[in-house]
Amino acid sequence: MQLEKEFIDRWNITGYQIEKQFNSKKNKVYLVRADIEGAGEKRFVLKQYKGRRRSVSREADILAELYKRGVSVPELYYRGAKSIVIEHVNGPTLIDVMTDAEYIAGQKFDYINAKGMASHIARWLDDFYKAMEQITGRSIILWDINLRNFLVGYKLYGIDFEECREGAYEEDLGRLLAFIVTYAPAFTPYKIEFAREVYNALGSRLDLDRDRVMAETTKEFDAIRDRRGMEIPEDIVGRIIPVNLFP
Repeated sequence: MQLEKEFIDRWNITGYQIEKQFNSKKNKVYLVRADIEGAGEKRFVLKQYKGRRRSVSREADILAELYKRGVSVPELYYRGAKSIVIEHVNGPTLIDVMTDAEYIAGQKFDYINAKGMASHIARWLDDFYKAMEQITGRSIILWDINLRNFLVGYKLYGIDFEECREGAYEEDLGRLLAFIVTYAPAFTPYKIEFAREVYNALGSRLDLDRDRVMAETTKEFDAIRDRRGMEIPEDIVGRIIPVNLFP
């Protein structure tokens, strides 16, 4: 792993080392600690793409435009031929926060905590969707919308935009709801209630088609069943999505 010379020269970096490699199925992502002349140490995140130059340019453009519009994303520091360097957000992933909250709550659902997390997710998604419509003039969704792609610092950050595409917001929400309740241990009362709170929170901000959300959630459960061989409860979609809350 190497930082590109142009970035090193631009930031007056006198030395650097890898502190950590993050888990990533698609790319190589590293936490880098650099020594900057006259400014001490600074940490960056280096994302190296696997042979897809278009992905580099596309994600860099999205990050830059979202940051400019005030959406909570890491600041883009550098774009190269096959890599980008972005701000290091020091905080756990949203899946870790949810897992810890469920463990602390035990058998008792922590309504205030879950409602707060759901509200942050809904606010961030609303900001993202509005910004992307301003940028592109189209309805753009994340698609890769799992909780590992959100970091919790002093606010919620979205960090992965490689799979963004044109689509319906109901597609994102359906996939997100299915992901939430299938993290291990799957289908717990806490995760089902939390998924319901996410649906409620986003539904209060966006004009959602409930039937479309149910269809997209079912579609993702079918995909999860095929990918993981997981048994999906027949009534799970109805337990997540309230009846006629947002007609």
